[in-house]
Amino acid sequence: MNKYLLYRICSKPNAKPRMEGFSKLACLENLILTFPDYKMVCIADHCDDDTVALLKAKNFFYFESTQLGQVYSFYHLVHYALNNFQEEDIVYVIEDDYWHMPQASEVLEEGMHVFDYVTLYDHPDKYGGFVFGTNPYVCDEVLSEPTRVFKGKYALWRTTNSTTHSFACKVSTLRADRYIWLGKLKRRHILQDFYDWIFLTKPGFNGGHLRRKLILRQLVAFGAVLLGSKRRTLGVPIPSASAHLEIKFLPEGFDANILNKKND
Repeated sequence: MNKYLLYRICSKPNAKPRMEGFSKLACLENLILTFPDYKMVCIADHCDDDTVALLKAKNFFYFESTQLGQVYSFYHLVHYALNNFQEEDIVYVIEDDYWHMPQASEVLEEGMHVFDYVTLYDHPDKYGGFVFGTNPYVCDEVLSEPTRVFKGKYALWRTTNSTTHSFACKVSTLRADRYIWLGKLKRRHILQDFYDWIFLTKPGFNGGHLRRKLILRQLVAFGAVLLGSKRRTLGVPIPSASAHLEIKFLPEGFDANILNKKND
């Protein structure tokens, strides 16, 4: 069994509110340091010449500079994994704006023994009363989404209904669910991580605010079960072992000054 990082980076700026000291290259160095036993596949999509030169110097397992855009660079990574890796290999699909805690690799591999998919990022929208981007499967009270708990050596784990497009799984799972990860259900112009996960995890209603469109999607997901589609488990550690470095979506307890401390 081999372990791979499926990493995408883009040097185009975006309007997300970032932490002071944020740098995608700093996130990359943190990723390499935290996952020393993983081989990295790097797709540099729409990166400037200076960034490409810096990335080429890293001597990755595989490197490619592309002009595919967000959706098709993701598909390109999935195709690469399915075409080149073995079924029992572990892949960690990771975007360019995440920071990882020191034991993140051990945490990830512990979760892989229990869940179909693992995310290291405990998104705050899974807890009641979250202000931004309310998750429709979470009630307005203080309690979290419905969940099941596993006590591991490195973390307390729980199931969750969704995450971003940064996740880990075996190649065999990625292959079985390729109709989701390669967008086969419909043509896409943007990635829709929430709807992908809802189809895979098929959460139950918990007093949130399900719009008609979401109810229809859930009915389709449960109909797929009748046709043989498996309900997948997605596990997340408590506390979070990574952070998406967008200010309003930092996980509980994350030190927002960690990048500046790193540079001190």
